[in-house]
Amino acid sequence: MNDEVISLEEKIMLLINGRMDQNSYEECQSIQLSKELKLSRNQVTRLLNELFNDKKLIKIKTSPVLYLSRGSLESKYKKKLSSDEYKSLDELEAELNNQTELKNFEKLIGSNESMYQIVEKIKATVSYPPVGLPMLFYGPTGTGKSFMAKLTYEYCVDTGLIDASKNFVQVNCSEYANNPELLTANLFGYKKGAFTGADSDNLGLLHFADGGVLFLDEVHCLNAECQEKLFLYMDQGIYHLVGDNNKWYKSKCRIIFATTEVPQKALLKTFLRRIPVILTIPSLAQRGENEKLYLMYSFLKNEEKRVNKTILISSNVYELLLNHTFVGNIGELTNTIQASCVSALYKSNSDILEIHAYDLPDSIRNSIDVSSMIMKKHKLVSLNTLLPVSDQGIIKDFYQSLINLKRDQSFAVNAQNTVDRYFEKLIFNDNRADSIDYLTNYLEKIFNNITEHYGFRTSHNELIALATYVSEFSKNTYLTNNWINENYDEVKNLKKYLKLEFHREYEIGQEVSHYLKNNMNQDIDEFVECIICICMIKYFAHSGEDLTIAVIIAHGYSTASSIAEAANRMLNSYIFDAIDMPLDVDVQTITRKINDYIAHVGNISKLYLLVDMGSLEEIYQGLDTSNADIALVNNINTKCALEIGQGIKLNKTVTEVIDSILKENIYKTHVELKKKKEPIVICSCASGIGTANKIKEILFNSLPEDSNLKIITYDYPALIRKQVYDQLMNDYEVVCVIGTLDPNIESMKYIGIQELIINEGQNAIEVYFGKYMTQDQMEIFEKNILRNFTLSNVMNNLTILNPDKLLEHVAKAIDYLQNILHKRFKNRTCFGLYVHICCLVERLVTRQAISNFTDQDFKEKHQEFIDQVNVSMREVKTYYNVEIPDEEIEYIYNYIIND
Repeated sequence: MNDEVISLEEKIMLLINGRMDQNSYEECQSIQLSKELKLSRNQVTRLLNELFNDKKLIKIKTSPVLYLSRGSLESKYKKKLSSDEYKSLDELEAELNNQTELKNFEKLIGSNESMYQIVEKIKATVSYPPVGLPMLFYGPTGTGKSFMAKLTYEYCVDTGLIDASKNFVQVNCSEYANNPELLTANLFGYKKGAFTGADSDNLGLLHFADGGVLFLDEVHCLNAECQEKLFLYMDQGIYHLVGDNNKWYKSKCRIIFATTEVPQKALLKTFLRRIPVILTIPSLAQRGENEKLYLMYSFLKNEEKRVNKTILISSNVYELLLNHTFVGNIGELTNTIQASCVSALYKSNSDILEIHAYDLPDSIRNSIDVSSMIMKKHKLVSLNTLLPVSDQGIIKDFYQSLINLKRDQSFAVNAQNTVDRYFEKLIFNDNRADSIDYLTNYLEKIFNNITEHYGFRTSHNELIALATYVSEFSKNTYLTNNWINENYDEVKNLKKYLKLEFHREYEIGQEVSHYLKNNMNQDIDEFVECIICICMIKYFAHSGEDLTIAVIIAHGYSTASSIAEAANRMLNSYIFDAIDMPLDVDVQTITRKINDYIAHVGNISKLYLLVDMGSLEEIYQGLDTSNADIALVNNINTKCALEIGQGIKLNKTVTEVIDSILKENIYKTHVELKKKKEPIVICSCASGIGTANKIKEILFNSLPEDSNLKIITYDYPALIRKQVYDQLMNDYEVVCVIGTLDPNIESMKYIGIQELIINEGQNAIEVYFGKYMTQDQMEIFEKNILRNFTLSNVMNNLTILNPDKLLEHVAKAIDYLQNILHKRFKNRTCFGLYVHICCLVERLVTRQAISNFTDQDFKEKHQEFIDQVNVSMREVKTYYNVEIPDEEIEYIYNYIIND
């Protein structure tokens, strides 16, 4: 195949994978793809068949034929597909899900979500020896109480609590509302002649339910006399037949009651007292959007099988069903779907049943603004579109992405971003259970105590998200435990890394985990501990407060740890961190350890270093911080630590703390008060100083008017030279570097312009700039960043050439380069290359190319890459009449290897 065809194949695979990610399987057809690619249907069909023959696609032989990515499906479901062709999506779905008959509560939608706690209580109640306990389901009509009673019976059979030959006996008490005596007779049985019409003995429903389950629905319809007759049976398991008060009959069955009325008002107190377990079944509205979607999908699938047609629904119907409040709950939703299918079936004369808004019952159509629906575009969608993204997939992806993060200086920000993205899915869940509110309140009590001790802040939403995560973990222990077992070594390594690099946050996180384990009986495993630690890193970073840090450094196996632990316990606060050093370590190693510690702690206003020996002057001169008041004390012991710790708790100045210990003790000390430095943001780009100046202008226009932040530009090659870096750090407080390529300077923070363009830099902005702005200023700054750093706005500001035409040429070149390299770049890499290469072309046109190498051997080592770039940029070079120097290609290479 030629290069053009390869490029089209790649685009087709990208489109198909994108549609599959959105569950829009019905759009993976030739006519839809040809429209999006602006190609003839014949050409697209030919390419699809080639990909099918290459085993990259499978066919779903519906009308029209669907083409799905084999690799995407096999990766998602972790299994090999057995065929290249399937008759329907249902057949494929059955194979992928390895469908077996669902058992008992597995049939209940929401059994691992809103109904989880209820199901667990049901299981515990029916398992209580010897024959379970009576229980009552209370909830509005149509919530599925009868269905749950039947599932309870199935659970008892499946788990061996009752024999499969025993019966499930269901009685709707409302049917006997006008004849309560008949209900009594049928329930307890009767002797021949007991009343008119009693022509023979009837052993009653209690007899037939013996060893099984008796379900009394609408139990509020039982009159007082019948309720009282049940007392003795519920207490002792014995009863009389109507008309026979001499003989006792025995029956052992599990009893379930159900009512739509408030139990305390509808039932006798003496009767209610004998029902120890009352479970409130939530309404459909309380079950949340995800469960409602699954219910809609399930009911429509059932109708699809009944009518033997493929059902498509309009997007308007989808929206109406999802947003309508069904007073009759699940029962009304079922009836609505059935009525709509009947209406649509009457008009259907094909294998496809289309459901439109006019097929819905009048009660729903009359509740909407018809004009607003007419104005909306709508399309027909398959039932698979109804399904929300798999929660299990989200959880696994979340865990795996954390494990895969690089363990470098960017870890903290990247880990926080990963956790934030997952927590956002949780915090905006409308279906928040009471248990989560309770857990949130308990977390607030924990954090109210520890934040005062450790100097950080949390928001209520952050605690809701953390509580929801802990709750979600508990509900998905079967999934998470399997994943953790499969990735045990990686989880251990992550935990070890966090403990080593973020010791303070790790120890405080352990304290939180301890409270949750012992006081809340929550399942907290090693991975949850890692998540809590990452949350602590975030809380400290976002607190916006400068920290007071005290570290004890001593020689010996646990000398420093012992002093720190004793002092912290006596002070009833976590004041001191500890660094234990080998006996033969030199001063340079001590200062390196301290610098590593300072690097990850963040904003420090006061730093106390308590050492057992060594030159204080030497230690101070080796420190990398000048943004804090520093006190060094030697000949440390527990008494000295206690006096310093008490001064820290009282928020005394460094000078006051040191003066207090000098009055009573003889210590050598060294105090160095911080110099106030001007905070600056550096704009520096591998694309040249001109690009840096233009980014500076956009950034300056994004700052609030009353901001005191200074923005400077710096030549990229000059910035990465150590002497320049040292001078900048000595003269200024560097907030961060913003540019097109990370200079990879240790302890100098960096935000790529591509991250601002694709809105992935917001968290870094909050962390880096929060210290220098008020909350109101930060809100203005973030809004301006979102507005000013769009790709089109950045391109319009960065180049004098026609940005649309230039971007079109560059985008094609990058697509072509990805095909040659057989590699798909990340979004941030693509956007970074867009900006860099567009600026590069402008510099070449204006004769301002870069002329220095950072690696003199680049051409010799990477000639193949140089040739590949030149081939992919052929159209750009021809259109603008330029040649791309090898020096410029080296920068492009650096972008790609950091992808």
